[in-house]
Amino acid sequence: MSKFAGKRTILTSPDGQASTLAYFKYKLVVVEGLDESREYVMDRDLVRVGSSRGNELVLDHETVSRNHFEIRLTDDGHLIRDLESTNGTDVEGCRIKEAFLHPGARIGAGDVVIVFQPLQEKVEVPLSPHNSFGRMLGCSLKMRALFHMADRVASRDTTVLITGETGTGKGLLAEEMQLMSPRGEKPFVVVDCSTIPAHLMETELFGHVKGAFTGAVQSRAGAFEEAHKGTIFFDEIGELPAALQPKLLRVLEKREVKRVGQTETFNVDVRIIAATNRELRAEVEAGNFREDLFFRLSVFEIRIPPLRDRKEDIPYLAKEFLRTLSGEDERKFGDDALRYLSSHEWPGNVRELHNVIERVLHLVDEKHIGAPSIMSTSVTGVGPSPDSGSWGGRGKYSFQKAREMAEREYLVDLLRRHGFNVSAAAKTAEIHRQSLHRLLRKHGISASELESRGET
Repeated sequence: MSKFAGKRTILTSPDGQASTLAYFKYKLVVVEGLDESREYVMDRDLVRVGSSRGNELVLDHETVSRNHFEIRLTDDGHLIRDLESTNGTDVEGCRIKEAFLHPGARIGAGDVVIVFQPLQEKVEVPLSPHNSFGRMLGCSLKMRALFHMADRVASRDTTVLITGETGTGKGLLAEEMQLMSPRGEKPFVVVDCSTIPAHLMETELFGHVKGAFTGAVQSRAGAFEEAHKGTIFFDEIGELPAALQPKLLRVLEKREVKRVGQTETFNVDVRIIAATNRELRAEVEAGNFREDLFFRLSVFEIRIPPLRDRKEDIPYLAKEFLRTLSGEDERKFGDDALRYLSSHEWPGNVRELHNVIERVLHLVDEKHIGAPSIMSTSVTGVGPSPDSGSWGGRGKYSFQKAREMAEREYLVDLLRRHGFNVSAAAKTAEIHRQSLHRLLRKHGISASELESRGET
């Protein structure tokens, strides 16, 4: 087996454009005895293993956690990562947090042994030539593959389920798919299943007639009627009350709606797009979501990867957000600022990054924005924020004072990370050593005193 078989590669078109992402399938062989085993062929670049039905490989064993480990295809090979399992994950008998797999590697998940075997059969994923899908942006291979898929599906009337963490852009993708579909000029009706009270959900979806219940002083159309000839978008469909799930299933199957308090039904012509940040397969297993409704919704599933899994998008997005929010091209991020932004995990994903850039835009005056300027806004989770914790409560300090305190916090942290070596710290900060000395004097910071006090 060549080393190439364990890596991704890019196939280019005659014009030099990267048009296809290629990688090889692999087998996971679950060893059940001396001469017994079960083989599973994996053709995805991310595979999760555990006892929950939401995983690509389900291991029904008492020593296997619900989400035990994952195998992710990277540019350097197949990376296995333990998902904080109870009994741990090992490779060739060594307990690991993460490691690269070699052909024939034996993986231990609790008491279950799995053998990793790369195959020669190749998967080719088409890539969009663009770094955007409408207003949705991304230059990474994962997002370009997603854009190609979304572009193909947008023009069809098929039901789509969009999954992904909060802040990845599920609602934006749904809007762009609607705009690029034949129904683009028709209504786009959003039903947020997480905000509508359960006792109002039925009338919100199907409408009601006058007198149907106390307070129904006039008839009202529901979301399905309002979306007739257009698209209805169920945001956070995983929050839909259990009592409404069979009723929604009937509408999806028959495209017939009956208002609350009415006996006759009428036909509706709508396209269905749904989104959730939940793992619906696990919700089905837990009995919280109907299996038949899940399969009806997931005719075509698009999963948006979290920002931490496509960090090459962070500099691109940061620069685009700065340009569009400022309305000018003069303001720029320095290389140190982009490295700083890329070093974070961004649990709030693209929405969080956008908010950070917007706040930086309003709080930083420099045309050339460096990492210290971003840190001074205290928005990325490094150091205390100006309105909380050790800084004494909201509104206690002026902005200038808060900025000085954030600068001091950055300098102390910079020295600690470089073992109180001023020259090394100055190199990372991309300033002259004498400039760093002046800043330290300004804030009354002594590297030798910090070191002698053991502040590491």
